[in-house]
Order: sequence, then structure tokens, then C-alpha cells
Amino acid sequence: MKLKTSNSNNYYLLGGLLILIVLLTSLKNFSKKSSKYISAPENIEQKTTLNFLQLTFNEKSYQKLKKKKNKALELGILETSDSDYVPATVTYNFKEYRAEVRLKGDWIDHLRGDKWSFRVKLKDDQTIMGMRKFSIHRPGTRGFINEWLYHRAIKDEDLIGLRYDFLESAIHVKLDNSSNYISKDVGIYAIEESFDKRTIESNKRKESIILKFSEDPFWNNVKISKRTGNLSGIEWKEFMDYKVDYPISVFGEGKVLENQSMRNYFKTGKALLLDSYRGNKTLDEVFDIKELAMQNAILNLFGATHGLPLINVRYYYNPITSKLEPIAFDGNSGQLLDEYKHVPFLDKSKDTVYLKELAYAINKVYKPNYLDNLLNKYKNELANYNSVLKKEFKWNLLNINHLRSNQAVLKQELISLKERFNLSDITLNIDSINTSNRINLELPKINLWRKKDIDLKSLSSNKSIYKVERKDTINNAYVAIKDIKLKSTKRVEVTVRVKPDGKGDFFGLRIQGSYPSRTDAVFNLRSGKLKGIRSAHGFSSEKAEIKLLNNGWAELKIETIANTHNIDLLIGPASQNSWVSQWERPSRNINAILIDVSSIQIKQMDDSLTVLGEN
Repeated sequence: MKLKTSNSNNYYLLGGLLILIVLLTSLKNFSKKSSKYISAPENIEQKTTLNFLQLTFNEKSYQKLKKKKNKALELGILETSDSDYVPATVTYNFKEYRAEVRLKGDWIDHLRGDKWSFRVKLKDDQTIMGMRKFSIHRPGTRGFINEWLYHRAIKDEDLIGLRYDFLESAIHVKLDNSSNYISKDVGIYAIEESFDKRTIESNKRKESIILKFSEDPFWNNVKISKRTGNLSGIEWKEFMDYKVDYPISVFGEGKVLENQSMRNYFKTGKALLLDSYRGNKTLDEVFDIKELAMQNAILNLFGATHGLPLINVRYYYNPITSKLEPIAFDGNSGQLLDEYKHVPFLDKSKDTVYLKELAYAINKVYKPNYLDNLLNKYKNELANYNSVLKKEFKWNLLNINHLRSNQAVLKQELISLKERFNLSDITLNIDSINTSNRINLELPKINLWRKKDIDLKSLSSNKSIYKVERKDTINNAYVAIKDIKLKSTKRVEVTVRVKPDGKGDFFGLRIQGSYPSRTDAVFNLRSGKLKGIRSAHGFSSEKAEIKLLNNGWAELKIETIANTHNIDLLIGPASQNSWVSQWERPSRNINAILIDVSSIQIKQMDDSLTVLGEN
């Protein structure tokens, strides 16, 4: 009996040990699983009045993100996939949410310093500001407050836009085998909604699908470009070709394919988009043209043309109307336009129904009171954001002068459409340019002009015609007409006549105060188009135009408000690949241009007068 009792006790002991092992293993696994989601450190103080979002990673997850960042810096672009997501805790206004997070952004401007851009997916079907999926990024990558106002304008017209806002943020890394954190105060982020069914719901549309073009062909070309020596990525726009075969895909493809209705929507919507892409159907057969026209007009008002290339367009398929509707996305708003930018797939000879609808949309948006009403409606929010963001960012956060200048571009497009279609119900006041009270400013004599690594030679056949030619390809090159006195701080206009010399077609003009205060314009003399115009540090309300004359000559004009009493005028040949604000930089070729020095005029105008192209 003792032997039997002893064996029984051993069995009980063994069973207890097994249960203990199972419990310890489960506890270990639970602890390991829980350690993926780390609470933010306590006693973190908020510094602004914005909503406060913190991201907390364990050390392993953060190192994975850092490795991905370093690879992107080496390659010059960020390549992402679903395998890049790591667990993280999102703390929003001190409430915790479990999430999956990865790096976000294509170019490496999203990865400077400690302020990286992130894509966030909340778990357990939770939401922040109504969003389960969203991105946070530097406000400058989308155009600061301009992008916020762009989305407000879109939604005010009942068009499809994204939830977009600003928030204060911090990043924490919990060190392994320690209670310590590394905390990074990363300042202010913009938060932008990502695409899912909640995007559709928040825009009061019936549940359906969102279409996009695959970016893979584009980024493959970018990688090839970088491997062949174009390290800066300046030429990336060369790949924005509507004729490239970009496959059409859908957001949330897995869930779409599991649902019969969604599959049918995808099939129908994709067929419509392909027909437009290939030119088989007109825009009015594929799109809700009232929405397409209004979205395009507002996009041009805000200079949000970064949203036009194929890899950035997004379309909602409306199952009620069986038409596609545009979604405002990634506009990089606040840019100054030199010409009106149309939607993809437009065929001006066929899409007359759409173009007439566009005229009525522009007729609403180009008027000064449209922008005035928008600024007044959101004046409190704009003032608050401007005040808070100014503490971190020193740039112009809301380019109102650019928006007003863009309205003049819209007006010119409307004039063209009104004349083409004889739209008698659209009334326009075509203001002439007031030339009174313009003061001609005296220029220094040509022997006082400063030449920087450039030759300035008179042609014997005509003493007023000079050849302006770079000396080399490795140095900045320009002619500087210095120390031109202004009567007061007012608008300045410069005109000049130039001609290609067979060694380049581009010409640069700069009106400069104390560097870096300036306005730059670059002109394509062969095509007769303005490549671009930019102002910086106190110069504003810039405008430029080019008019082709006889015998290959072109007349160039640039205007700006110069916040100074002395200006310099810089002129010289530019290149096709140069940035507008850096046209004088080293060039690949020895460029040369002919210039009629007798045609150079600098005038000062009262800025209260009508400005070129404006109301």
C-alpha cells in the first residue's frame, strides 16, 4: 500500500510540474507579445495647442525602421511593402491605440533628421479623428497650410477630399532590457487620411471602390535614372508620361476580391478608366464632369498640380451614376502657375462637353470674392495654424499672393474657353494694364556690368546686340547689373529682348535685393513658354510672360514686389535641367544667348495699380 501511495504522489507531482511549465510558457509568450506594444513614457509635456500624437516603439522595431531609412538614403528613394510594418503604440491626446507603422514617402525629404514620415494602421478597428489608416509627414512636403485649405475648399464643393490637419508629435524608443526610453521631440506633423471605406463614408458616398494607377513602372524608371548617374533625381518628371502603360489597381484589393459587388464595381470602374486612358471614350462618358471640372478648377487655384500625374490620381467609382469621381490628393498646394493645367486624358478636340463645364467651374473659382470668402470662412483656423506653425517653420505657410496670381491664370483660360464656345452667359471684364505712374529707372553703363564666369561680346554688325556665353560648365555664370535705385518699395517690371544663339534655348532673369531676397524666372525661347518663376524672402506677387517676335527674337517680361530700395538685375543663359531659382548654376553645356541691351527696361510701378493679368 505504501508503494501504491508513493506512486500516486509522484504522478500528482509530475502533473503539477507540467501545469506549471505550461503556465510559465504561456506567461512568457503573453509577455513577449505584450512587449511589442510599449506605453509612452509618463510626464511628457505638450508644447502646443494642437492635438498630440506620440509613437512608441520597442528597440527592435525602431532598428528595423532605421535600417530601412538608411537603405533609402543610399538608394535615393524609399521602397516599401507590407513586410515593412512594425508594431507600435499610438498615443493620441494621451489615449493609447495599438498600431502597425512603417516609413512613408517616396523621396528622401521624408526621412531627414529624426522627423520621419510614417504610414499608420490602427488595430482592433479603432479610429483617430475618424481614421483607421493615415499618414503623418512634414507639413512642407504637402505645401504647409495651403494643402489644408485646399481640402477645405474641395469639401465645401461636396467633392471628395481627405481629412487633413496638423498635430504635435513625439517619438519614443523603449530600450531592450531597460526601463529607459529615447524620446525625440519631432515638432509638428501634418496628418492625412489614407484610402479605405471610411474615406468614402466621410465624403457621404455609397460604399464602392477607389482606383489608382500602379506606381511600379515609374519608380523602376527612377531607379534606372539614379543608377546611370542622375543622383539628385531632378529628372523624375521625365517619367510622368500619360502614354506609359501604368496598370490599374484598387485599394484594399484583398477585400474587394472577396465581395461579389465590389468585384463588379472594380471590373466596371477599371473598364471605364481604361477607355479614358486609351482615348476610347470622352471624359463626359467616363467621369462626373461637373465634379471633374470643379476639382480641376480648385486644383489650379491652389497650384496643387502635383496631384495630376498618373501615379498621384485617385478615382472613386460611383455605383449609382456609373461614373468616376476624382479624389483630391497630394497636391503640394501653394505653387505658382505659369499656365493652366488640365486633367489627364483630355482631348481638346473631342472633350467639348467637359470643356464647357470647365468654363462654368472656372467662372466661379477665378473671381476674387471666391478666395476672399474662403479665407474669411476659415480665418480663425488659419490664424491659429499660422501662429503655431511659425514657431517651427520660418517659410511662408499660406501663399495668398500665389493663389491670387493663379486666379489670373484661371481667368486667361476662361477667356479662351468663352471665346471658343461662344458662352454668352459668362460675363468677363477684361481689364487693361494701367501704365500710368510707371517710372523708368536708369541703368548703369554697360562697362560697369559685372561678369561672373561669362563672356559679354558685342556683335560688330549691330552694336546693341551682345552675345552672352558661359566660359565653362563648372562655375556659376551670369551678368549682374548692380545697384539700381528704387524710389520706394514698390512693384518692379523688367523687359528685355533675347534670341537663341544655337547653344541653348533657355534664359534666366533675376531681380535681387539683399541675397537671398529675389525673384527668378526662366524662359524657353524656342517654345515661347515660361519654364517657371519663384520668389523668396520678402519678394512677392511675381508674374512673368514671354512673347515670340520676328526672326527668332523673344520679348521677356518679369514683375515682382521688391521689398528693398536697391536691386540688382541678373541675366544669363540657363539650361533645360536647371532649377528656376538656381538657373545660374553649373551647366552641362557651354550655353549662349543673344541679347539686345538697348531693349532692357526697368520700371517701377505703384503696386495699387492693376497687375499683369490680375483683376
